[in-house]
Amino acid sequence: MLHASQLIGRLVLAALALAGASCAGTPSERAGYEAFLNKIAQDCKPLIIGTENFGQALVFNGLGVDPDHYANFLSKTSGLYYGGIPPDVYRNSLTGFLGTGTYNKPSFDCIIAHLPKQ
Repeated sequence: MLHASQLIGRLVLAALALAGASCAGTPSERAGYEAFLNKIAQDCKPLIIGTENFGQALVFNGLGVDPDHYANFLSKTSGLYYGGIPPDVYRNSLTGFLGTGTYNKPSFDCIIAHLPKQ
């Protein structure tokens, strides 16, 4: 069970990760990234990696998943979207952090399929 200070710390970490993700790029780039997150939340159902349902979390601003996992997912997904992380590193890093699961491959495949074409 989390103590109040631990919960607050995790919420602050998630908020900082969201703020960092939203600060990347120009306003039009940020809008494109937000549209990408909304699109994968809708189109990649169930967007589950390990045991976490990130599709639901994206719709409800992180609710329903571990805040550390959500912050890591957003950070890595932002890196993937903006071209700083290649798809294989993205898959491996999130699987290493979140674990394996039946939905990992289809979730990663869907996310990567929705990336903007270069």
